[in-house]
Amino acid sequence: MVRRFLAYGFLGWALEVGFTGLTDSFCLRDRRLRGHSYLWMLPIYGAGGLFLERLHDRLSGKGVPRWARSLAYMAGIYGLEFGSASLLNRAIGDVPWRYRKGINLHGYVRLDYAPFWYGCGWLFETLECELRKLDRPARKSWRPASGHGSRSSMVAEPPSAAATTAPAEDGGAALRPAARRAAALP
Repeated sequence: MVRRFLAYGFLGWALEVGFTGLTDSFCLRDRRLRGHSYLWMLPIYGAGGLFLERLHDRLSGKGVPRWARSLAYMAGIYGLEFGSASLLNRAIGDVPWRYRKGINLHGYVRLDYAPFWYGCGWLFETLECELRKLDRPARKSWRPASGHGSRSSMVAEPPSAAATTAPAEDGGAALRPAARRAAALP
């Protein structure tokens, strides 16, 4: 879960820097594509991604179609943005991203960003599917069974307790099967 939290945080940062760089280039005619973000955003994006995962699990379990789930994600994103802005305003006395343009609520959220947040919600499901793989255990060593290196001949051999703990002929501990195969290679 920590890996996914950090992945959502860093991806959110990258998305925000890209978004601000592009919008500034169009609105301010700044061709440097200089984007920006805030350090506060890493935990906000990380927690937001994990929140949206839980929302996805509940909605998809009830058979809600993707377009409706994306609307729910958009509402969740607005709720997270408004809630985190409120907390930051109480904690530090200001909101780093206070909106002064567009249709905004207290400068905390911009309602005219709804199509962008809907698109982010739509793409979130694809991203979530990939990021959940971060919690999987690492694969065991994979080696070609026949030595030809073709993908179809890749097999995993589980280590046996006898092969890893039995004494070898030279008096030392036996090598694992994968290590024996590697040592036998020319």
